[in-house]
Amino acid sequence: METNEAIKANFLEQGYHVVHGTLSPERTKEVREFLIEKFNEKYPNENLMEANIIFDHLCLYPNLIDTITNDKLVSALKAILGEDFLLMPPASCIRNSFWRLHTDLTTMEGHGYPIGTRPDFLGVAIGTYLQDCDEQGGGMFVVPGTHKYRDPLVKRRELEKGIGVPWFSKITRKLTKNRFPHYEDYSAFEKGGFDLPTKAGDTVIIDMRILHRGSIPTAKERIRTKLGIFNTAVARTDTDLLEYWLEYLVHSDRDHPFHYLRENRNIDELKQAANKCGFSAL
Repeated sequence: METNEAIKANFLEQGYHVVHGTLSPERTKEVREFLIEKFNEKYPNENLMEANIIFDHLCLYPNLIDTITNDKLVSALKAILGEDFLLMPPASCIRNSFWRLHTDLTTMEGHGYPIGTRPDFLGVAIGTYLQDCDEQGGGMFVVPGTHKYRDPLVKRRELEKGIGVPWFSKITRKLTKNRFPHYEDYSAFEKGGFDLPTKAGDTVIIDMRILHRGSIPTAKERIRTKLGIFNTAVARTDTDLLEYWLEYLVHSDRDHPFHYLRENRNIDELKQAANKCGFSAL
C-alpha cells in the first residue's frame, strides 16, 4: 500500500492518481443502473457518441453522496490536498463524453480567470467511471506532466476562432482551405499520453491543469453507454483563492454552464456527510 507521502509526490510529478475499487462491483452496478434510468428520463434519445450532462448530482440525488464520501477516495484526496479540503460545487454526471483534449481550466482561463497560474492553487477533478476502459472507450486519456506548464490550448482556441492569427497564416489557411495551419488538430499536444487502465468502480484524480480527454473508442461498433461521475475539490489556503473561483462560477456573466449555482440548492445532507468525513462541501 502506498503511503500518503508517496501518493502526494507521485501526483505532483505525474498529475494524476488512480484509486482502484472506490465502489464495490455491487455498488457500481447499482449506481450505473440508477443513472441510466435518470439519463433516459432527461435525454430519452441517446446518442452513443454525444455527451449528455446532469449537473449538481449530489444535490439532486443524495443517494449518490457515498460516491464521494467513501473511505478509499477520501483518504486519497486528503493525501493530495491535505485535511479539510473543499469539495467545490462544479459537479456532474456525464453520459458518453468523448470530448477533445482540454484541461479543466482551459475555458476559465480563456474567460480571463487564469486560476491555474496562481501559486496557491491545487485543484483536482475527480472522475469515477462505471465501466471498464476498453475498446468501447470507457475511461480517460491523460498526458502526464502537462500540469506543470501553461495551458497551450487557451491560445489554440483563440487561433481556431481567428483571434491573433498572423497575417501569413491567414493567407496560408485561405489558400489551403483551412488545412494548414490546422489549428483544430490537437494531436501534437497528445504526445506521451495514454488511456488510464481503469476498471468499473475506479476513480481517477487529476490535477485540473493536466491535458486530458475521454478515451476514444476503438471498437468497430459502439454498443455500451459510457457513464462517469465527476466532482471538483481544492486544497484550503489562507488567500482569496476561494473567493476568486466563486466570483467566476457564481457571479461572472461569462458563458459557462455553472449559472445554476445562483439558484437555491439544498446541500445540507451533503455538508453533513462531508463533515463526518473530515472535509467541507460548498
